[in-house]
Amino acid sequence: MRNKLYIPVVLILILVFGGCPKSIPQQEAQSSTSFRKDGTLQIKGLDGNLKASFDIEIAEKEKELMQGLKYRENMEDNQGMLFIFNNVDYHSFWMQDTYLSLDMIFIDHHNQIISIAKNTSPYNEEPIFPEKPNQYVLEVMAGTCDRLSIEIADEVTWQKN
Repeated sequence: MRNKLYIPVVLILILVFGGCPKSIPQQEAQSSTSFRKDGTLQIKGLDGNLKASFDIEIAEKEKELMQGLKYRENMEDNQGMLFIFNNVDYHSFWMQDTYLSLDMIFIDHHNQIISIAKNTSPYNEEPIFPEKPNQYVLEVMAGTCDRLSIEIADEVTWQKN
């Protein structure tokens, strides 16, 4: 009788503790890896001329802000992720579980670029700090800022879909 109870209990424990937890993170990672166009973003130089236009995915909920571009395997040159924070602060970033090298564009509450971290290293867990307080951060593919001459003091505008 004891052996007959042992096998079902072990199987239930394996299913509950062995099967379920492993499948949930994989599903979350898979569902978060495809680009979701939430709007468009433009960057203009000090002369008012358009330098760049991007399709953007917007991260403003806590879960989205924490997830960012983790586990993304690719992103087009005309795509980016805009992080929107509720307050102005020194919002720093890191590259934990981020496969792509990125340019991080730090933007103040006046929609001006105040700092740029170029060609960040994938998987690096060292924090990347802006030079001044920021309220927004745009992440684009590494090399984008150099290719499009995006600089500190450029103006950023965006529209949600």
